[in-house]
Amino acid sequence: MTQDTYTLIGLGLAGLLAVWLVFSLVKKMLGIVLLIALAAGAYVLWTNPDLQQQVIAGVSRLWSR
Repeated sequence: MTQDTYTLIGLGLAGLLAVWLVFSLVKKMLGIVLLIALAAGAYVLWTNPDLQQQVIAGVSRLWSR
């Protein structure tokens, strides 16, 4: 490992940039996965009226408490 100050600062900044990129990509991927899950759930409720009525009844029971 080099003892050059500027090299160590550069490596530290590159490490911070890499961590920031990874976390921003993970955040974006989680957002996309959440949207896909919501769309799939909406499709399931749209195509299954019995399940839709059960969900509406459950939500209204929770809401009325």
